[in-house]
Amino acid sequence: MKMERGIIPRKIKGFRDIDASLNELRQHIIRSASAVYRKYGFEHWDTPVLEYADALGKYMPDEDTVDQGVYNFRNPEEEPVAGTDGNELRDADAKAIMEHHALALRYDLTAPLARVYAERLWQDVKRKQIMETNAPLFRRFQYGPVYRYELKLMPGRFREFWQLDFDTVGTNDVAADAEACIILAEAMEAIGLNRGTYVVKVNNRKVLKGFLASIGVTGDQEEQGVLRVIDKLDKIGWSDVEAELGTGRTDSSGAAVPGMNLHAEAIGRIMRFLRSATGVSSRKSVLGELETAVAGNNLGMEGIAELKNMDALWAALGFDETRIIFDPTLMRGMAYYTGPVFEVESLLTFKDEKGKERKVGSICGGGRYDGLVEKLLGLKVPATGASIGVDRLAELLRMVDPAGVTAKGPVMIAFFDDDLQTQYYRIAAELRQAGIDVEVYCGFFKGFRKMNKQMAYADAKNCPAVILLGADEAAKGVATVKNLKLGKELALTTFDKKEWNAQVQKEVPLGNLVEYILGLPGMK
Repeated sequence: MKMERGIIPRKIKGFRDIDASLNELRQHIIRSASAVYRKYGFEHWDTPVLEYADALGKYMPDEDTVDQGVYNFRNPEEEPVAGTDGNELRDADAKAIMEHHALALRYDLTAPLARVYAERLWQDVKRKQIMETNAPLFRRFQYGPVYRYELKLMPGRFREFWQLDFDTVGTNDVAADAEACIILAEAMEAIGLNRGTYVVKVNNRKVLKGFLASIGVTGDQEEQGVLRVIDKLDKIGWSDVEAELGTGRTDSSGAAVPGMNLHAEAIGRIMRFLRSATGVSSRKSVLGELETAVAGNNLGMEGIAELKNMDALWAALGFDETRIIFDPTLMRGMAYYTGPVFEVESLLTFKDEKGKERKVGSICGGGRYDGLVEKLLGLKVPATGASIGVDRLAELLRMVDPAGVTAKGPVMIAFFDDDLQTQYYRIAAELRQAGIDVEVYCGFFKGFRKMNKQMAYADAKNCPAVILLGADEAAKGVATVKNLKLGKELALTTFDKKEWNAQVQKEVPLGNLVEYILGLPGMK
């Protein structure tokens, strides 16, 4: 039998189609958070989804090299290779050396931000007009899709997803970090999370590094190993963390997990350090515990001073422990961040497909990353910011309020009569001029103009109302408006069809149609 390659309508693994309801929810998140960002002076910028791979920086927040987790390929166009001074490299015959440069889909929105900032200052830095002491302040927010090639796709994880970031570049004042935590709290509430259903957790890279140095953990490799173990705390629990810092443990599948073989005294101090905030609601109490733990270490005390400054600002502005707390167990991106780190944790729970109660966990976060711009510009420029995972937050809102995430459809004009087609479109134009979304039903094939088909179509699109205009109505100069939104609500309590119709359907003069539709609940 002859083999012939077929074309199958299918999506690439890790990618998905986004329906109208999820798009509406995404836009709600973006609009709500963006309004908060603008309120604090951030400008809206966009960057390309495709960048030169080397301009994206050396590290991803959760990977060691740019190759891991990145969609990259060679540019089909040959371009000159630049030297460290920005000029074209040339061969022995003075010809420009050409190359198919490596390109990459952006894996986050922070690396492109660093490229934007560095590109704008590149020439001034080379001319020594911009130095570390006068690097300009830049505050922007951005949203859009990012791409990560994850080898193992977990349920609910995708290779294309949306992020919503805000960042401040050009200041080392921890007030910017404190402000970022305030903005995250305000953004969560603007999006629709009630106070008490989330908390902003804060830690400091300097405190952790200083503490580990004080107990003899000084090498980068050993330090990162300890942090990776601590980062598993929520998943494996206190006893398994303690075992993994020591001689090792056996996981639930029976596999041996090697330990770090730290001394018992060091393990004990680490566990006490981590437990210092367990059950403690007061930020000042946690600071006292941390200060004792890092006493005598200059870097650790520097981190404590930063946290104290942040706490003072929050307290002055009324952001208490119901919204922002200190958490020494927070290990967010410790190879990437250089100072304060923060994340928003949802306190809500949900039941999985097996009925087991589960935590939602982290929904967004960020921190101070003073080294990213330096990799591109050769100039150390401090920066801090945060990223909201739009899709992850959308799933949370779906769990919290499933009915509140359905996209509102347009008002629909049903199609009764070919002779009235022009009038249908004239009415639609008048309604649109008044700011009302309107669709004239245009299903034409056999059976699709039956009223039950049209009403099913309107229901599927969540249309708030349907306008019915036949020859009899046109002769009287009226239209019947069926309030579908009210009809769905009354269907739960009203079982008499005549009573239901009397409340849901109204005969409206054509001259008053715009005013009547605008007066329906939820139309303005």
